[in-house]
Amino acid sequence: MNRLTLSLVVLIVNTTYSHSASGRRPARMLVALGATAILALAACGEDGDSSSSATEAAGTAAPAAEAPGTTAAPATTAASAGGGYGYEQAAPTPTPAAPAAGAASVATAETDLGTILVDANGMTLYGFTDDTAGEPTCVDGCADAWPPALIEGEPEVGDLDASVFTVVENALGSQLKAGDWPLYTFSGDAAPGDTNGQGSGGKWFVVAADGSLIES
Repeated sequence: MNRLTLSLVVLIVNTTYSHSASGRRPARMLVALGATAILALAACGEDGDSSSSATEAAGTAAPAAEAPGTTAAPATTAASAGGGYGYEQAAPTPTPAAPAAGAASVATAETDLGTILVDANGMTLYGFTDDTAGEPTCVDGCADAWPPALIEGEPEVGDLDASVFTVVENALGSQLKAGDWPLYTFSGDAAPGDTNGQGSGGKWFVVAADGSLIES
């Protein structure tokens, strides 16, 4: 009960007593009126407290739920593109441009390793020492790292000795062959003149104009 209610109770009691003593008004009626006033004031006080509590509750905002943290995607691990054939490719290399119409299937280029065979795009050609029977054995995952040198029709060799060059059937098409060796390019060579595949796994070597492997 607050101070205002208490003061009113005291006032009503005093008034009741005074009137009862003087006989001006029946005491019972005044007591009833006093009780009614007290109940009304008490009810008002409770309503005020409830409203205040409700207002305070409404004004208290619930804390915002934290968004789950963003987890960085795991770094991609380079796959072994060589399939155990002497090279792990970290990233795919650009596909060489198509050779110009009428270009030779094979030519030569001067490098630090000597005069070597290159394809119609000038990319270095390699032999694989596992191809001892003259048949291509670098297939599937191996061929992703060492694409076979595929041609259409008979080899166009320009000024080179045509007797050195033949074709052998590969699951992917007709593969150019020099001497005893089916020829491949290397996905790790980005531009003409690159010889990054030389000596890979002790099995991959550039090829001389006569079809022999240059292993030095």
